Amino acid sequence: MKRLLTAAVLSLGLLLPAMPVSAAEAPAKAVCENEKLRLWYDADKQLLGLENRESGYIWWSSPLGCEDDPRATKPIITDLQSSAVLLSGDSTNRKTNVLRSGDAAVITAKERPDGVELTYRFTQCGVTVPVTCTLEDDHMTVRTETAQITEEKADQGIFAAQLTLLGNFGAAGADEQGCFVIPDGCGALIHFNNGKEKTKSYTAKVYGRDLTAVPTTKPPVTEKVLLPVFGIVREDGNAMTVIADEGSDNVTLNAEVSGQSLSSYNRCNFTFTLRGSDSYYMAGTYGTLTVFEQGAIKPEAVSLRYYPTSGKKADFTDIAATYRSYLVTEKGLTEKAQTGSISMHLDLWGGTMKQRSVLGIPVSRKTALTTYAQAQEIAETLHDAGAENLALVYHNWTDAGISGKVDAKAEPASVLGGGAAFRKLDKYLAENGGRLYPAAENTTFRSGGGYSGFFDTAVRISGAYSRQAEYGLVYGTQTTKTPRSLLSPARFRSIYGKLAKGYSARKLTGISPVSLTSSLWGDYGKQSMGRCDSADAALDSLQALHDKSLDIYAPECAAYALPCADCIGDTPLQSSGFDVFDEEIPFYQTVLHGLIPYASTPINASADTDAAFLTSLAYGCEPSYTMIAAQASELKDTDLDGLYYAHAGYWTDRAAAQYRIAQAVLGKVSGQTITGYTRSGDRSVTTFADGTTLEIDYTSKTVTAGGETYALHTDERSTP
Repeated sequence: MKRLLTAAVLSLGLLLPAMPVSAAEAPAKAVCENEKLRLWYDADKQLLGLENRESGYIWWSSPLGCEDDPRATKPIITDLQSSAVLLSGDSTNRKTNVLRSGDAAVITAKERPDGVELTYRFTQCGVTVPVTCTLEDDHMTVRTETAQITEEKADQGIFAAQLTLLGNFGAAGADEQGCFVIPDGCGALIHFNNGKEKTKSYTAKVYGRDLTAVPTTKPPVTEKVLLPVFGIVREDGNAMTVIADEGSDNVTLNAEVSGQSLSSYNRCNFTFTLRGSDSYYMAGTYGTLTVFEQGAIKPEAVSLRYYPTSGKKADFTDIAATYRSYLVTEKGLTEKAQTGSISMHLDLWGGTMKQRSVLGIPVSRKTALTTYAQAQEIAETLHDAGAENLALVYHNWTDAGISGKVDAKAEPASVLGGGAAFRKLDKYLAENGGRLYPAAENTTFRSGGGYSGFFDTAVRISGAYSRQAEYGLVYGTQTTKTPRSLLSPARFRSIYGKLAKGYSARKLTGISPVSLTSSLWGDYGKQSMGRCDSADAALDSLQALHDKSLDIYAPECAAYALPCADCIGDTPLQSSGFDVFDEEIPFYQTVLHGLIPYASTPINASADTDAAFLTSLAYGCEPSYTMIAAQASELKDTDLDGLYYAHAGYWTDRAAAQYRIAQAVLGKVSGQTITGYTRSGDRSVTTFADGTTLEIDYTSKTVTAGGETYALHTDERSTP
C-alpha cells in the first residue's frame, strides 16, 4: 500500500511541490521531529523533506516528479535530483570537473536522533564529503566540517574546489507563483516563471569579489551582496529563509528562473568555495593559465540554515524578520537605534595629492580641499539651518591618508590646519549634538611610513603581488598609471591596534574604518590567509577599536561586521538592476531598521537627487551627503575628481531643508521595525511596527506621514 501511495504522489509531477503533503502520502520516511519541524528522508531518491508542522507544508530538497520534466535533458534531471554537487579541481591539467551526487557519488546514510548523516563519495575524483542534516528548535542545519573531507588523489593534484549542498531545495515548478528574495544591494525580487529565460542567470559573490585577484579588464559595476541570506516566498503563504552560516565569507549566491535552468524549475542556492582560483597571462602559446589555491581548505566548516515560516500572505518582510532574529540571537546584535531623532550624515574630504609646477618641474603635493576650520564652518551652517544631529565622517584628514600611505598614526595634517584646529572641530561637534568619525582607509597603499610594497602587500593565488590597477573609461583596460598595493590582512590587527591607541590618546570617540566593514580579501603567499581569516582579522581589529570606547561608523556594512557597527553609512538605495530582477525592495533596510541607525548613499551623488532623497525616506534611511569646501576646479587631475558635484556652497541649504523633512517623518519611527513596503508606479507605502505609514509620491515629490504632507524643497506641511 505504501508503494502505491508513493507512486501516486510522484505521478503528480510538477504540481506536487505547490501542495502540502500529508504524513501518509510523503514519499519518504520520517527521521525525527520536534514541536515545530519534522525531517523526512528517502535514501533511494536522495530526497530530504523539511515539514513545517504548523502548516503541514513539506519543503523538498529536489522537485518531486522532475524526471518527467519535458524541458530537461537527462543530465539536467540528474542535477535536479542531486542533493550535492562538487566542483573538483585538477592543478596538473588546470581544469575543473562538475560531479553530481545523482550519478557520480556513492551515498551512505545514517540516522541519528536529531537528523541524518550523509556521506558522499565522489569516486571519479576520490573526494569524500560528510554532511549532517539536523533539526534545531525552529530550523534545519546542513553542515560539513572541512577537516573531515578526504581527498584521496591530492598527491595527483586533484582536490575539492566548490561545494553546493541542497542546490534544488524549494525549487518551484512552472505552474507555481511566488518569488526569490535576493539581497543584492538594497534587495530585489525574482518572480517565479517571469519569462526572462533568455537573460543571464543571477550569480554574485557574497561580500563582493576577492580583491586579491586583479582582472585584466574593469569588472562590472554592481552592488554588493551584503547579507548571506536569500528567501523563497510562495503565494500560498509558505516561505523559507536560507542563511549561509559558517563559511559565508566564501559563498556565492545563485538564482535562475524556469528556462534559464534548462528545465521547468526556478532555483536559488548557495555555492561554497573551498579553494579559490586565479589566472595569469603567459606569453607565447600558453595564453591565460588558471592556478588553484594550495594547502588545506581554509574554512573550518560550511553550513546552511533553513527556517520555514507560514502565514496568510508571506512576503520579503517575513524573510527579513527571520534573518533579523538570527542576527540578534546568534550573532549578538543589540539595539542601538534611538526613537525620537535621526542624524544628518556628512562625508567631508580633507585633502588630496595634486601636481603643481615648482620651478617648471611638476611636483605632487598635498592640497587642502576642506580644512578643519572650513569643516567647522560647514557644520555650523548646517546646525544653524536645523541639522542639529550631525554625524561627520572626515576622510583624508591625516598626511598618510592624503598621500595614500598606510594610515596608522592618527595625526592631523598640517596642510588642513594642524592639531589645534582639529581639536576645535571635534569640541564644536561634541558640544552641539554632533559626532566626529575620522576615517582610516587601509585597503590599498603606497610604500612609506614603515610599510613596504614588498613586505606588506597581499599575494595572489598565482603567487604575484596584488597591485590594484586602474582602468580606462573607454575600453575598460588597465591604464599605465602606477597601481597601488593591496594591504595584507595579516597587518590588520597591528595597524588598527595602533589606531585604537592613537584615537584614544586624542580623546576621540568615533572612527570610520571604511572598507574594513565591507570588503574581504586573502593573502595567499606565506601568510596563507583566506577570506575567512581576513574576516577574523577584521573582527579582532574592530573589537580593538571598541575596547578603546570608539563608536564605529561602518560604511556599506556587511553581515560579518554588523555586531561591531554602531552606525551604518552608504546603505544602498538600489540593486544591481540585473535583467532577471523584477522589483527592487528595501530588504537590507528592513533587516536593520530599529536595530542600528543607518544612512543612505550620498544623496547629492545621485543623478536624480530628488528621487534619491524620496527613496531614502521610503527605505527609512537617514539622509547623507558628501561635501568639500573647495571649488570643483581644484579636483582636476586628482584621484578625487569624481567629487565634482560636492561643493558645500551649493549643498548646505538644500541638505538642511531635506534633513528637516527627514527628521519630521522618520524621527518618530527610528526605533520601529519596517513591517511592510509596496510600490506601484510612482507611489510607495512603507509601514512600521507601530502602524505608522509613510507614503511617497514621486510625481508630486511629496511625503505623507502621521497625517501631514511635506513638499520637497520646503519644510512646509499641511493636513491632507
